Amino acid sequence: MSKSSLEMGSPAEHPPASVGIQPSGLENPSSDSQKDSLANPSVRKFSKKIETLAANPKHRGAFFTEDASTKDLALATAKYKDIKVYWLVDPQTDLIYDAKFFSYGGPSSVALGEMLCTLVKGMKVDSAVGITIPQIEALLRDAPDVPATATPAEEAFSSLPPLLASAQEVYVSAKALAMATITLKASQNGQPRRSSFEALTEADKTWMAMPKEEQIKTIETIMDKDIRPGLNMDGGDLHIKDLEDGQRLMIKWQGACGGCASSTGATLSYIEDSLRRQVFGGMQVIPVEE
Repeated sequence: MSKSSLEMGSPAEHPPASVGIQPSGLENPSSDSQKDSLANPSVRKFSKKIETLAANPKHRGAFFTEDASTKDLALATAKYKDIKVYWLVDPQTDLIYDAKFFSYGGPSSVALGEMLCTLVKGMKVDSAVGITIPQIEALLRDAPDVPATATPAEEAFSSLPPLLASAQEVYVSAKALAMATITLKASQNGQPRRSSFEALTEADKTWMAMPKEEQIKTIETIMDKDIRPGLNMDGGDLHIKDLEDGQRLMIKWQGACGGCASSTGATLSYIEDSLRRQVFGGMQVIPVEE
């Protein structure tokens, strides 16, 4: 599968209430609390929220053309310096269905990507690109009066404005391509296409309403059909340990998979992407030891 800066994808609406709140105390980066942080090396460089998100990001990854085209979505990708975002957007409503990111920077960059992906899902593109540095920084604080980073917010999260500007620009072309495809499919079928966001959201709700035993049975079927044959060829396998809240699948590698580097890289991503396409868009696959 190939990545490109324009592809097809899906969306989601209504910005979280916290995004609309304008944090106070960010206009003056030389506030007393920041002065203390910079002057005292014992003060944390990052908030606990940033450290937690950086250590365990849930939205790290990528979307590809196939992820978008199979769901009648537009895929918009944008990159600035050490961070890249992938948005699956419903071109009929401009709602962002899902989001992922890659970051090659430090904790503040990873936390920025994680928080941004969390916020934009369900928002319209025009609203998402309006997210500001003060809003992100306020959400990453441990306490309202303690800055999230020792360095000024405008410096720590400087990638945000150009990143969002790029995403907005790219989406114009991605939307046009997705809409052309949807129109073609509609003409071939002789009926209008339903909003992808609406259909996908209903599918996610149906999945979450299923009993846990039925969810695991469905996943096992997909594993037997699409995943295990490849693992078995290399002398490996996996065992499903648990499924939490319908979206966090705990697996244990078996055989050769236990010591294979790809079990935490390409293979894990392939399994996760397969389950996201076939059962639930927010599925996470987490390897465990026991």
